[in-house]
Amino acid sequence: MENSKQDFSSLGFVKTFVLPALLLFLVPVLALLFFLHARSTFDADAREAMLLQVREDESITEQERAETIEVIERVPFSEMLLSPEFAATIDSDIRFYYANFRWMIRLAVWSIVSGIVVLLLAGIGVLLSMRSQQAQYLSLSVSWHVLRIYGALQTIVQGVLLVALSFWVTALWAEVYYIKLIGIAALLALVAIGTVIAAIFKKPVSEFVIEGEVVDKASAPALWQNLEWICTKVGTDLPDQLIAGIDANFFVTAQPVTVADKTYTGRTLYVSLSLLKKLSGSEADAVMAHEMAHFSGDDTTFAKKISPLLIRYDNYLQALHDGVITKPIFYFMLCFRGLFELSLGRLSRQREFRADRIATEVASPKDLAAALLRIVAYSKYRNSIEEELFKQEEALEVADISERIERGFSEYVVAFSTEQDLGDLETFHPFDSHPPMQQRFEAVGLQLSGESTQALLAKEGDGRWYHNIRTAGELEQQQWDEYEERFRKFHEEVSAYRYLPENEQELAIVVQYFPEVTFEGKEGLFTLNYERFHLANWPEPLLWSQITGCSLNDNGVLEIVFSGSESGKKKHKLKLKKFTSSQQEVIDTFNRYYSRYLSARDYQVEKHDEDELPNA
Repeated sequence: MENSKQDFSSLGFVKTFVLPALLLFLVPVLALLFFLHARSTFDADAREAMLLQVREDESITEQERAETIEVIERVPFSEMLLSPEFAATIDSDIRFYYANFRWMIRLAVWSIVSGIVVLLLAGIGVLLSMRSQQAQYLSLSVSWHVLRIYGALQTIVQGVLLVALSFWVTALWAEVYYIKLIGIAALLALVAIGTVIAAIFKKPVSEFVIEGEVVDKASAPALWQNLEWICTKVGTDLPDQLIAGIDANFFVTAQPVTVADKTYTGRTLYVSLSLLKKLSGSEADAVMAHEMAHFSGDDTTFAKKISPLLIRYDNYLQALHDGVITKPIFYFMLCFRGLFELSLGRLSRQREFRADRIATEVASPKDLAAALLRIVAYSKYRNSIEEELFKQEEALEVADISERIERGFSEYVVAFSTEQDLGDLETFHPFDSHPPMQQRFEAVGLQLSGESTQALLAKEGDGRWYHNIRTAGELEQQQWDEYEERFRKFHEEVSAYRYLPENEQELAIVVQYFPEVTFEGKEGLFTLNYERFHLANWPEPLLWSQITGCSLNDNGVLEIVFSGSESGKKKHKLKLKKFTSSQQEVIDTFNRYYSRYLSARDYQVEKHDEDELPNA
């Protein structure tokens, strides 16, 4: 069963990354075949013309005629042109055509061969990167420089090939060429080249913003004392700062972090106040030891060095994706990004196993297992509460997420401990940074059954680390208040995209985010609201529900096709150039209000369909 999953995963990787990467060779292969054909066609025409001329030439002997015919039939005209003496006797236009073919063939061959070479080199780089963190960084650094230069060169070469094809395909086969087609190809090539080159020099933006509060030693001396004991056990220095928040996780980083508009450098530990309150002291010991082990193993140092490279790579991928004609190169580069994710994921899992082992030396395997299970249970329970609240149709007066968690978590964790698939909670995937639970437990020599899992989670945590922060309750409550208010407002804004208002409360929410808007123009006022829109010289307003089609032409005229008009008209034209506001502002507002109606309509239809489904 395990092998079949691995085969399926490998097959999925091939379909997702490897096969699309082969599109890199599409343009150069087609160009190579076409220009070889074009040269062969020109050679055949030239051969027939020269043979006819020789056969009709009465000034040469039969022996000279036979020898000349033999040379003409044996040596292609394109090869004869390589002789400067012979080429000088040929019309300059003919020489130019053949030079064009020759260079396009060379560029196509270079593109194909270099693609194969880079494919092999980058593949070797990926294999080497799996040896160690240092090898991974060096491999990624070298590969990034090689691949970005290669990508830029491929963009230029394939752009030139496409422009040449846009002329020669029709010129050869239809004996005509289209200036517009050539111009479009040239424009696309120039835009792609400019975009890709700009992406090479784009500086990576890697601001890491964390919501939380910095907890210094003065406000939590007992916590820092415990942390110092953990660090001594693990063999590393204390973090430079500790940030306490309410996100359902713990992590460490060596990258600069921004908290409340202030940037902190050095080594940072993030702890979840909400989770610390649920964990026992020994479970929290295991978690902290695990995180500090990432410092002792220089994991965060390498992450800090690798992160800018990955950001640059991703920016470059985005440029290739946006370059239209660079899509084949994008898929080629994306393949290596996927391969490096395999390498990153593999070493990341190794780091997690190491950190788990160290955590069990400081605490115990059972403490680590209980902490991991409790963290996952908390995260699942919190997500379920937020999803339930978010699905509510009515506006939320309060988003009492934290209160709901406090009321129901104890009961939930008991039910959670009886689940049969706890070992698979972290779904195995080549790109996951954390192994599945079962693998982590087995790596520390722990086999959990249903009964042992229930025993681990039966007793509530004492929250020792939480209580070691004097202001923990105040900090947590303040952050929950801010988070819940943002959640409530976001839910309210989303609700404006759900309602086709049926009561005053729903109407008030929609109008709050979609008030009536008026634009002045030469044809009078243009007014939009959540339900309808109207230009002064139209016979009556139009409902958004009446629209059957819209199109914007190059002259800035929005043509609206609609149904059910009292006047009998089925089409209106909105001339955007006649408004005092910018054309973009008018069209953006129109699109926003119309999109709101479409979203609400689709939501209500889906809701109606779900209501009619029979109960399971």
